[in-house]
Amino acid sequence: MVHLHARSCYSLLESSLRVERLVDQSASLGYRHVALTDKDAMFAAMKFYKYALSKNIHPILGLELDVQMKQGPSTFILLAKNDHGLQDLYALSTQRMQIQNTVTFEELCKRSRDCVVISCGIQDHDILNGWILHDDTEKLKEYFITCQNNFPCFYAGIACNDSGFWRAKNIELKKLYRSLSIPTCALSYILYEKKEDVKQLRILKAIQKQARIHDQNLNVLNDRYIRSMKEMESLYDPEDLQNTEEIAKMCNVQMAMKKSHLPVFQNKLGIDSSSFLIKLCKAGLQKRLHNKENEVYIKRLEYELSVITRMGFTNYFLIVYDFIRFARTQGIYVGPGRGSAAGSLVAYCLGITHIDPIQNHLLFERFLNPDRVSMPDIDTDFPDDRRDEVIEYVKNLYGEQHVCHIVTFNTLKAKQVLRDVGRVYSISSSKIDSLTKLIRNVPNMTLRQAYQENTKFQSLVQKDDLLKELYYNCLVLEGLPRHISLHAAGIVLSNQPITNVCPKVQVDADNQATQFTMEYLEELGLIKMDFLGLRNLTTIDQIVKQIQKKTHQPFDILKIPLNDQRTYQLLARADTLGVFQLESSGIQSLLRKMKPSRFEDICAVLALYRPSAMHNIDLYIARKEDPRKIEYPHPLTKPILEETYGIMIYQEQVMQIARAIGNLSLAQADSLRKAMSKKNHEQMESYKELFIQGALQHQCTFKQANGLFDTMAQFASYGFNKSHSYAYALIAYQMAYLKANYPLYFYQCLLDSVIGSETKTNQYRQECMHRHVKILCVDVNASQDHYHIENQALRMPLQVLKGIGQSIYPIILKERQNGAYKDYIDFVVRCNARKLTESSMRILIDGGALDSFGLNRATMHENLGRVLVYADLVRTEAMGQISFDFSVVSKPNLIRVKENKMERAKKEFMVYGFYLSQHPVQQLRQERFKECIPFSQAENKNGFMQVIGRATSFRTHTTKQGELMCFVSLEDETGKIDIVLMPALYAKEKDQIAKDRIVFVQGNKNRPQSIVARKLRWIDTES
Repeated sequence: MVHLHARSCYSLLESSLRVERLVDQSASLGYRHVALTDKDAMFAAMKFYKYALSKNIHPILGLELDVQMKQGPSTFILLAKNDHGLQDLYALSTQRMQIQNTVTFEELCKRSRDCVVISCGIQDHDILNGWILHDDTEKLKEYFITCQNNFPCFYAGIACNDSGFWRAKNIELKKLYRSLSIPTCALSYILYEKKEDVKQLRILKAIQKQARIHDQNLNVLNDRYIRSMKEMESLYDPEDLQNTEEIAKMCNVQMAMKKSHLPVFQNKLGIDSSSFLIKLCKAGLQKRLHNKENEVYIKRLEYELSVITRMGFTNYFLIVYDFIRFARTQGIYVGPGRGSAAGSLVAYCLGITHIDPIQNHLLFERFLNPDRVSMPDIDTDFPDDRRDEVIEYVKNLYGEQHVCHIVTFNTLKAKQVLRDVGRVYSISSSKIDSLTKLIRNVPNMTLRQAYQENTKFQSLVQKDDLLKELYYNCLVLEGLPRHISLHAAGIVLSNQPITNVCPKVQVDADNQATQFTMEYLEELGLIKMDFLGLRNLTTIDQIVKQIQKKTHQPFDILKIPLNDQRTYQLLARADTLGVFQLESSGIQSLLRKMKPSRFEDICAVLALYRPSAMHNIDLYIARKEDPRKIEYPHPLTKPILEETYGIMIYQEQVMQIARAIGNLSLAQADSLRKAMSKKNHEQMESYKELFIQGALQHQCTFKQANGLFDTMAQFASYGFNKSHSYAYALIAYQMAYLKANYPLYFYQCLLDSVIGSETKTNQYRQECMHRHVKILCVDVNASQDHYHIENQALRMPLQVLKGIGQSIYPIILKERQNGAYKDYIDFVVRCNARKLTESSMRILIDGGALDSFGLNRATMHENLGRVLVYADLVRTEAMGQISFDFSVVSKPNLIRVKENKMERAKKEFMVYGFYLSQHPVQQLRQERFKECIPFSQAENKNGFMQVIGRATSFRTHTTKQGELMCFVSLEDETGKIDIVLMPALYAKEKDQIAKDRIVFVQGNKNRPQSIVARKLRWIDTES
């Protein structure tokens, strides 16, 4: 016998049953077959099929499908008998998972020839359920005759015999089935693994419905667990159980459907793809070499083309070439390359990449190994605001049925599951936050890990019974899929309709995705191409366009010199805020130490600044500063390791050494590199023998060869992909070059890119101050919709102010087209007529947008109500046209009010998220704390000092002795600095520490960015 109706957790929030537990529990109970029939979707089909086979249990692939009949909705269980039946399920599931998600009975009939169809009348919304409850024999008879006539393999399901009510109903129904000669089968409905797991399903249903745990409207069924054979035999007739076995034998899906392939690229010359690719590459090489002959390049190109053609990847390269060509014709900036593809001369000749692989010693075999059949992987970066245009082009070219996004699942991870289940249990947000803030933000962090490693987390759970219940329920649900979303970059292309090999789902109004996740697609022939949206490319593109627009000169970012001294000076002083890949404090510290002086140094920075490779940083710097310290493992490694001062940094260097000394081919060297990185000792040993034999021919002793191999293995375990490092270093260099040579344009576009992020805006604004780039306040007469250059300064846009968003600032800009605002009253009158609200006007006042009218902000606030009354009196409206009659009433006399600078700064902070005109710390230091020095001065001093600053953040740290200390980040108008509170001081001050509070500090500084506090005094700015 077999259970034929089971939902897994991939019936999202409708079941708590994990695929693995469905299979394992069925096997442990002695079942030889296991079926999966998720509701409407087949997200788990591949995972289930593979896992069941690995456990030597026969998988039955099915679907629980809601179908629209003439009389109303009805639910059927469909089980694929063969691969054609599976493809029918894919098609039906795809249709059901669209926005218009109706599957008609007629469509089901067309798609059920190779499926077992079973009636399932237990769902509340099912018309069959209603007829059974009301004993409507005529309707039931008509329904079953219709099914019998339309489905070649139809069974009536006998379900829920564990209920006395349904058991009695089923006895009567079986009389009807026998009269119609319709076979029956047991259909025990499974939603969870064990009887007690109903509680987990109730929680999931409550999350889905945004309800509470005891909500009576949650439709949660008891006793829907995986029953043993003995239980099934006590509940169902022998013939119904025997028929489940017969059905199982009918279902033999092999997943041997014709695999998908990439579409054939249709070229304009009408020649085969290989010939067209060769033509393009030869023309591209001539262009790259400026029509000069170079035998090295010609031979390398011929070799790469022969491998690509032999491996059948010509269409892959042509498809990528074509959509990049399209992007460039549309003025879309394309990244210079990404990943190992930068090692391909073919990619370079086609304009897919822009790093010369021969000049930079990048290896094709790292990208495409002719000895190991694996698909090429060319990932492409586009500006994040134009990526969708390129994807749309691909969809239009190859057809919607042949191009698709890839699904991903947002799961109930540690913090998410606590929040979701906490809401279900009506636990306050603050209580949940007290737990979630103790969970470290690291990949794959689990609740169990958090509990084991954090005693405070453990204590909170153990001393509160409700939190304890929450925690143990969350442990069970953690990791279950919650909802679907799109893979960040992946797109698949197919020469046949994708639904032939994989069902699809509509993720949003514009995008469909495969129902299977990324790891299952390649074996189906669905090849992923990554279209990545990179914000930094958007910024580069905008800066370049601004330069071209303002200078009226052509400017090609790909032709900038790689030896620009201003750029290297900027990098050496780590002035890299806003520069791609080089912004973090750790990288900046490395840049200050290394002082890059050539492009190769930037590449090395990206490769070295990783946990596994950092131990080589000091060695690299020492050898860079003093070439006498450079050593090579073997004289033959000098040409390979010279650029990195004798240190193996890149995977490609390991491959080159394997070839130069061990006589391995580059294909073998790549296989060795991969074996070393994955610590595949068996494979490594087979290559080690080859390497040593080759090394002995190069006058190496056995000991030297053995030692060199071990050194290579050590480096390969953390070596970086050189092709990727060079490609991304070029983007970093481009941004650094623009910052060093075109700072005004750089900051304009950089600030534009972070509108909406007050933290980033303030960070970049402060740097502008240090670099003497003036930023002008928001102004209703001068601001536009984005930052713009005004008299060699940057003018802030109106939308920087909180509350002046997309629906507000266009009102001001549109009215300004009728003429500049003459004064405060003129502005209020005109914008009031345009329906600009009083609250929006007050935000503009606090943000300084009306300062140019010559009134202080307190005066404008005080008079706004009176001016609005005046505005209503002078406004007239006739035939939809607004005009003003200023003769009806005199202008109000404005009451002048004295302004409190501290209050003004506080309101300014509320609307910007930072202090713009004068930081309150600056005023306090000038008036009350004259002994304090600004942070910009503190940065260059050591020893005892006194400072004053605003707390922007703080974090605690446990010392080796188990005591708590605290790091508080302070800011003033000149910069930021960290204050360290040792355990005794922290214990005394911990109740006072809060974000946005101002504090006076006395302490000692002996590190670049931190002061060890001796004494604190918290400042009350209200007094």
